[in-house]
Amino acid sequence: MSRFLGPIHHWLFNKITLHENLERELVDRFKSEYGDEIDEIVKDNRDKYGDPLPEKPLEEIIDTDNIHGWLQGKIEIVETRQASILGDLFKKYGTNGVLLSTSVYEDHGSKCGKDASNNYDVSSAEGIYKVLNNYILDGMPCDNANNVTEVEDDYLEYKQVQCLHIRYWKEAGVDPEKMYDLRRVWTESFVNEANPEFKYQVSIEDIDGQQGFKHKIFKK
Repeated sequence: MSRFLGPIHHWLFNKITLHENLERELVDRFKSEYGDEIDEIVKDNRDKYGDPLPEKPLEEIIDTDNIHGWLQGKIEIVETRQASILGDLFKKYGTNGVLLSTSVYEDHGSKCGKDASNNYDVSSAEGIYKVLNNYILDGMPCDNANNVTEVEDDYLEYKQVQCLHIRYWKEAGVDPEKMYDLRRVWTESFVNEANPEFKYQVSIEDIDGQQGFKHKIFKK
């Protein structure tokens, strides 16, 4: 791997920090609702998985001798830590914890969708999909997590047979179904805010002989 940073490395780093910002908003919302009693949950998980990245430029913190490995490692940390925090919040607060987390994900997706609307071309289904990938964390670029299967101006469909996140969720001991629900809510909110004329849907279907996720972005 080259020791020189390129646009793709900054692009991926920005998505990692965005995911960490979502974690901070989650913690802040629960502290606002429940006070300092959640501090122990946050501390235990950050002690176990590592603290969020310092607010410094990528050039100042990355291991330039192992750029790919450093970025992959940070993805694993942020995904597993956030899932573990959520799992502990669900255990402690039950249904109220799930509802509050869902609200945080919805608000964060909406905020990112508004940013996308202000800064990118989101006039078509394909445009929304391309911009969506500037915000969601779906592994390394070489993982090719999603495969577009159909595209028109008003409609785009992409499939996903392999989930890159479930191993982090299982390690954290959190219910994958709850995590899928949170990702769905986030993406629905993003698409609706990016362009209210469009809608996002996801379903579990047979894809090439395997069970996987079929995602659609389409005009209402």
